Amino acid sequence: MQAIAPLEAFLLERLFGQADAIREFSSAVERAEHGPRRQCRPRAFLLLLGPTGTGKTEMVKLAAQFLYGDACPDRLERFDMGEYQHADSVLRLLGSPGQPALLGAAVDRLKLRGGGILLLDEIEKAHPDLLTVLLSFDDARTTMADGSTKDLSGCYVIMTSNLGAAEAALMANCGYSAIRRKVVREAEAKLRKETVARFTSVIVMNILSFDVQERIVRRLLETEIALQSGHCRRHLEIAGPGVVTFLIGKGFSPDMGARHIRGIVERYVGDALRLYSPNRCSPDAECEGEGLLGDRWTRGLVIEVQADALVSLPLRRSDAFSELLARHGALTAPTPLLS
Repeated sequence: MQAIAPLEAFLLERLFGQADAIREFSSAVERAEHGPRRQCRPRAFLLLLGPTGTGKTEMVKLAAQFLYGDACPDRLERFDMGEYQHADSVLRLLGSPGQPALLGAAVDRLKLRGGGILLLDEIEKAHPDLLTVLLSFDDARTTMADGSTKDLSGCYVIMTSNLGAAEAALMANCGYSAIRRKVVREAEAKLRKETVARFTSVIVMNILSFDVQERIVRRLLETEIALQSGHCRRHLEIAGPGVVTFLIGKGFSPDMGARHIRGIVERYVGDALRLYSPNRCSPDAECEGEGLLGDRWTRGLVIEVQADALVSLPLRRSDAFSELLARHGALTAPTPLLS
């Protein structure tokens, strides 16, 4: 396992606009990793609060990646509590006659692998009876319907919630400390103050400002272009900063955060390149094999803004560059340019 000291830097490189939350989260994990093991307690019992799309789940996934490396997929068990809103939810998770306990099986898998992270997303959506069970995890034990007891002492138990998100969205111009106090008070009102006090740490994600969301657009656009380039098997370029400006104009949302932006980037870039999908190719030699087809100039595409959309056009050499190459014998004739 890697040393925990670089965790904060690792998260800061990958999660924008959350320096305060990352510092609190990293500190909680560091105490759990290097501090004394406490009897009848999980490694850490954490509550992550804040608006949707601010990186709560992503931070947990990144922490698992940092802590467990290639074993990360086997050391993180995630439940979307929005799927457990009804009265039978308790039976689904804790088991019933003839039905295995989903939660018990997840804890067993983590125990066999030496511990890990149990992530329960959006706990406010869970059925009230189930929520009562989940919030008892601070003693590192829970009992299944068949009477068996599951030990959580080797696990991080992390819950996320959007409680207080509406109030936080109205405080976009306030400082982090004020937003944090407001969100925590809202969580205490909904979950009860004594319940919130059970958590080792309560971490509040900040609202994503316009500048932060613009940085996120740039990062997502880089990732999407790399993905689409491999899929289309063509060199892809962005025409200029106008593409980022266009996407942030379409995607900026104070209350939806990065989740909305991701959909916007995928939609508009995907629309620009939909005619170049290899699935549209006829089965000739040019559409077979692996790797990029042709070089930058003969098969490359440039993505730019036209009207209210992104479009992809063939990438061409400039007239001046073509003439220069022609003079040096690299070309027999200049190639027309798409400027």
